[in-house]
Amino acid sequence: MVKLKKVFLHKSRRKTPWEEEENRTPMQEFLYQHYSTHYDDRHPPLSETGETQLINSYIPTVCPYCASKTIKMNGHTRNGVQRYKCLDCKQTFTPVTRTIFEGHKISLSEWMDYTLNILKYVSINADSWNNRNAFTTSRYWLEKLFLLLECYQSSLKFSNQVWLDETFYSVRSGDITRTEEGNKLRGLSSNQMCIGVACDKSRTLCIFEGYGKPSQKKTYESFKEHIAVGSTLIHDKENAHKKLVRELQLNSIAYDSHKIKLLSDKDNPLNRVNRIHNLLKSFLYAHTSFNRDRIQGYLNLFAFVMNPPENHLEKVEILLDLAFQNPKTLRYREFYGVKQKQLTPLCSFSKSQNTTLSRVLWRKTKAIDTTVQVRIIIFISLIIFVTIRFKSQ
Repeated sequence: MVKLKKVFLHKSRRKTPWEEEENRTPMQEFLYQHYSTHYDDRHPPLSETGETQLINSYIPTVCPYCASKTIKMNGHTRNGVQRYKCLDCKQTFTPVTRTIFEGHKISLSEWMDYTLNILKYVSINADSWNNRNAFTTSRYWLEKLFLLLECYQSSLKFSNQVWLDETFYSVRSGDITRTEEGNKLRGLSSNQMCIGVACDKSRTLCIFEGYGKPSQKKTYESFKEHIAVGSTLIHDKENAHKKLVRELQLNSIAYDSHKIKLLSDKDNPLNRVNRIHNLLKSFLYAHTSFNRDRIQGYLNLFAFVMNPPENHLEKVEILLDLAFQNPKTLRYREFYGVKQKQLTPLCSFSKSQNTTLSRVLWRKTKAIDTTVQVRIIIFISLIIFVTIRFKSQ
């Protein structure tokens, strides 16, 4: 469940301040028409996007509910999407059932534009303004990207020459651990997230190793499946690399980090991995307030951006194929922890429940819930009173 900080993040950016105004000034009318036209251009109806043919081109081979192969065509939806029916469990479904596009109200073309922006280091806040979406919608779409790419790096394996080095990124300011005097911890402390980066001449692997200085065990566990035995490891003289070198029988070419810092980029033997560090931090700075608990999701996305193919449209094609061929789903209400058709009862809130979204819902339903509970208390009190009077007689 995601924690939200501000109520306005939920507000749709479709509306203008003059939606209900009947007598707009010429300036208000101009702004209203221009803004509305831009929104409509970016959010065409699903029936006008031509995506029906794309969706129907993906023909399911098994039922997404029970995995049975005994399925048949069963008409179409109102948008022309092919519907199927399972002969075993009797469920009906479409090619997008139980994928990230299930129940989608936006067009795939809009999702494509969103993905292209993210691949270009555009922050989700900037993208939400550009697409006239609520910030929560953009954040939700990003989580869907993470879902598609959660296993992306697991198959990456390097051989021959491999560069390896760690970089560090700070935790959020509110999570910084301080001394009794209020000062930040010095050096590579728990306030720094350790990110291990391995690469060859064309591909990149990024793994979150933990907080503070890396250990031999963490580094070995992180990279043992991604570097072939007998490869050449080009790295600094980091002590944490020793077990990895020993266990995988790597040919170690180690440099003194203090000395190579004085070299120009073209002469620095670790320039390849250092350049990736700089690009990674630029990528993370574009999402500077991101939830650090989701750091591996951002690293998977960054590796996907860095690795072949270079053309972003080809990357979007890969993501769409992943969405249809490896079904995974994430519902908006599940992601943000909103229970559909159910008010939050007064007694369910505890002091530890601190999600802003829950607090917002609580404020909206407090008056209703309180009224209902007062009535219940009065009713119970009357029953008790009548019972006591009856027994006394």
